[in-house]
Amino acid sequence: MGPTRGFPRGNILLILLLWCGGSSGLYFPQSDYFETVYVGQPAGTPVLQVISMLDNSNERPHFYLCFSSTGAPPYLRWFHLDVHTGVLHLNKSLEESDFALLLGMGRSRTIRSQRTNPEGKRPVTVRKLLLTAMVLNRANSRTQCGRQHARLSLTFVNETVPPCGGDHGLQQLCFPSRAPPTPHIMENRLAGPVQQLRRLPLLNMCPSYNVSYSVESDVPVPFTVNERTSELEVTAPLDRDEVELYRLVLVCSVLTGETLTKYETSLEVSVFDEDDNAPFLNGNDSVEVVVEYNRDKGALLATHSVFDRDITPKYPKEPRQNRYVGTMLTIDQWTNETFTVTSTFKEDKSLFGNIRGTVFEYTLALKRNLYVTENRTVQVDYLVNDTTYPGPEGSVLLRYNITILPVPISFNNTTYQFTVSRRASTYALVGRVCVENCLRFQGIGVAYRLEVADRNATAEALACHAALDVTQSLRDMTGVLYVNASAALRRAECRDLQYVVTAQEEGGPLQASTQILLVLEGEAGRAGRQEQRALSCSESRQRLDCEITSGLGATNGRCQWRQGTEK
Repeated sequence: MGPTRGFPRGNILLILLLWCGGSSGLYFPQSDYFETVYVGQPAGTPVLQVISMLDNSNERPHFYLCFSSTGAPPYLRWFHLDVHTGVLHLNKSLEESDFALLLGMGRSRTIRSQRTNPEGKRPVTVRKLLLTAMVLNRANSRTQCGRQHARLSLTFVNETVPPCGGDHGLQQLCFPSRAPPTPHIMENRLAGPVQQLRRLPLLNMCPSYNVSYSVESDVPVPFTVNERTSELEVTAPLDRDEVELYRLVLVCSVLTGETLTKYETSLEVSVFDEDDNAPFLNGNDSVEVVVEYNRDKGALLATHSVFDRDITPKYPKEPRQNRYVGTMLTIDQWTNETFTVTSTFKEDKSLFGNIRGTVFEYTLALKRNLYVTENRTVQVDYLVNDTTYPGPEGSVLLRYNITILPVPISFNNTTYQFTVSRRASTYALVGRVCVENCLRFQGIGVAYRLEVADRNATAEALACHAALDVTQSLRDMTGVLYVNASAALRRAECRDLQYVVTAQEEGGPLQASTQILLVLEGEAGRAGRQEQRALSCSESRQRLDCEITSGLGATNGRCQWRQGTEK
């Protein structure tokens, strides 16, 4: 049948959605299907075949076209899905008036786009029309669709079918121009058909061509082609822990008379995971934990690793995917208030023979700061449960044996000695004091204070001792000694000065003291006449100005020029 005048030639793309519903294990191994139909194809023409794989031998798939709550589109009646075979047929002969109907439909039913045909002569109109269908394990009369689906995209061409061996060519008889998506097969399921390889509408129009298929692979694979139905079949249940992705070569042989022509295409088949492996430890179930210098809230103390050969999605959608739950078993109130266990997981291939698996990490952490006097031994038991694993070995017990050691507050040195220039400016750094292991402290606060060693010192002596003070470092638990009063350093009566520095545990009773001897270097007296005063050495932009300036923090009383190119 030729085209009717008044209607532009073009393509219409129909998309049919097939949904799996109910509580059975039926599923579509192929998520998308593509095929082309033409004006003039008679009723009963097979278009394509959808296939559902079985969860168990008692299941019997039933296929139905269905639609959403918005109602059935008018073109639904053009197609019929065989309830038992899953073969989609034309329910009527396709006419040019049907093509015109599609062009006149509103945007609520279609999605329109424009492209140019291969000859570049005229625009081609494409409309995506959505239909849905479902597969159930029982006969069904309802039309409400389920959740999981496979999508069928049919391109409706406003032309008659090209002659066999013409524009389509022999290769088009074998494989569609658009490669189908990667099929997926759930592991541990029954063997059976995966995909229909024949292009049903073309072969139906070209019965004189003998087309057959076979599977090739560099290694043995559990796949074959059913010679009678041309269906790609899996011959045995698959184990994703052994092979996660199969790479096949499909060979299509076309026999025309005495001429045999072969074409090849590649196909990858993905094996989907389910929770069929128990969690396990790669070593001891106990870890020894010593808490000493890091007593900070949130401190990570020790990590247990749990391994699972299955994949763990971040947001599991299927009932048989990994779901892990952890529980702290201790009933001791102090332990529960002090410790927690955090968990993370990641995929890893190197540990599981180049097949993706999961590594869970359970890290013991502090929920609060600990006092330096805390001294005890506790045990934390943590139960990890793979809730979706069907066997009795779905749990592992992790144990943290914790020893909390007290931290003494004491000085290694009985006396510190520091030297400072009499010309040093205010805030010049003199040195640092540190209680034993203070650089390792985390979550332990230490406050330092400075006192005159001689409690009976005269007012004149106290004025000299005002030269030095101590403050807490912002970076660690050291005490920073700095020049507090530069004028006292220059006084002749101020000579070597003795102090007592005391370190006090913040929030606790522990403290320790040690002596400091401050030796003053240089001649006493006032600053030179050429010396200029400045708040900061960085105020000087020229070297000469810089080197005659006395700025805050200058250790010898004069700023030092630092040559550089940076602004």
